[in-house]
Amino acid sequence: MKSDNHPRLFCDVMLGRLARRLRLLGLDVRYEPGVRGLQAYRRAKADRRLFLTRHQKLKGLPDVLLLESENTDRQLEEVRQVLGIQPEKPRSESQALSRCPVCNEVLKKINRDQARPAVPFYIYQIHNDFRRCPQCQRVFWPGSHVQKMLKQGGK
Repeated sequence: MKSDNHPRLFCDVMLGRLARRLRLLGLDVRYEPGVRGLQAYRRAKADRRLFLTRHQKLKGLPDVLLLESENTDRQLEEVRQVLGIQPEKPRSESQALSRCPVCNEVLKKINRDQARPAVPFYIYQIHNDFRRCPQCQRVFWPGSHVQKMLKQGGK
């Protein structure tokens, strides 16, 4: 269930924002918004992932972490405390862009010319570091959300 010293995770339908935040920190997090409850748990088990949920009926099942809070920041802290993991604070903006926050794929570095058709002109002018998701083809760059995350230490 571990990869890169962190467990592989599967977030229940109620935890979409948490899944995105954990991905931005570089964790391998599967999230399927159309799958919920026991069906999602079964998929997590089949993929050998720890299942994160707020669904009380799943409490006590093997490899389930029941999160108490409705607040994403507090959920992130619960994950860190309960699992004893500390997703590394990215040392740079480009390090924070290691996984696609949308589909969880490892992002690939691309050059400015490759990014140009997919980004606003202003972004193209001010940024040099771009990443593309091989799955959804979205292009990412170290914008203000990444800078805010770096200041907060991933919180």
